[in-house]
Amino acid sequence: MIQDDAVRTLMQIATPKKFQASQYICYEGQPGNEMYIILKGSVGVFVSNAVGKQTEVSRIMAGDFFGEMAIFDNLPRSASCIALEDVVCVAIDKSRLTKFITACPDMTINLLENMSGRIRKLNGIVYKNEKFNAEKTVPPFSIPELYSFSHIVEEPYHDLNYTEAITAQCPICGKSITVLNLKKQIMSVSRFFNDGRLKYKECEPLWYDVWSCPYCHYSNYYTGFFQTPQFTKDVIRKVLTEQHIPVLGKATNLTTPFDHLFLRYIQAIHINESVNCGDVLLIGKLWLGLYWLFDDAADESMKMYCAKKAAEFLFQAVNEQKIPDAYSRQSIALTLANLFVAIGQKDNAQKMCMIVLNGEDKQLKNFAYTLKDSL
Repeated sequence: MIQDDAVRTLMQIATPKKFQASQYICYEGQPGNEMYIILKGSVGVFVSNAVGKQTEVSRIMAGDFFGEMAIFDNLPRSASCIALEDVVCVAIDKSRLTKFITACPDMTINLLENMSGRIRKLNGIVYKNEKFNAEKTVPPFSIPELYSFSHIVEEPYHDLNYTEAITAQCPICGKSITVLNLKKQIMSVSRFFNDGRLKYKECEPLWYDVWSCPYCHYSNYYTGFFQTPQFTKDVIRKVLTEQHIPVLGKATNLTTPFDHLFLRYIQAIHINESVNCGDVLLIGKLWLGLYWLFDDAADESMKMYCAKKAAEFLFQAVNEQKIPDAYSRQSIALTLANLFVAIGQKDNAQKMCMIVLNGEDKQLKNFAYTLKDSL
């Protein structure tokens, strides 16, 4: 707990804020410009796991702080923070940083120690991405020939109570854009499919998981849209100018909302292959999202095309152990088993089923038993 004199000091140099239970304080992947110190209540820290499910990874109690990286270099949030009960906190932005350091030296030391570990981790990620990108040759951006006609698919309903529009600067062109955050943690799962797809009552996330800038056409998965390292921005601008924009300019027949959604996805895939090719899990998830979308659109040719692409990248992610938690690995193995069945690779489907059956989740194992018995 923070001592009363420290609370009085914080109230003088920071902005008091209150959040109700279940209210989002910040969103994963969103840029931020302030840190928070909790005076009363508790906050849950949620991240999207490898299968897109929001998972609570820690809890922040009174006296703790979060969001500190934002006030130093405007790094996007690495997690969503949600009030677990009514919360009273103070917010400190860059303009108040000097006052905070002077008035609260003990808290500042804890802050710097915490940041040091995060910076080491970030440096490691940047090094790996640079290494992968230097060794990878990416084919030019193109629209798959199988996508030869405009698709008329009704945009699904979404409940505005479970969304929040936020305005921020595009990390590539710097212009002000508005993106739509989904409050996934408080949404209700209506159905879990045996291939890993989740259906929600309030909306269809697949339509909102990839954001795009209307000015420069930069597109990416929502958690990575603002997390664009400085060293990749020039590469992305070049790819957009020399490849994406010319190709999109010729696609004058693709005008429906579904067409635009598809184009956002394949742009995001190509951008990540160009500057983030080491993240085969993310690239595989984007192809998987398209596989499910083309299932909705009843386009069997594109569905199978995306199934093969998704299987290629997700299989690599499983084999190279790039899936951090056991549940996600088990879930993606089940998804892969279904993809391999769809594209006629039953031996690989059997192997993926065995990974699921060696896991702990009973629901996933039941799906795997049923699938394995049908092979």
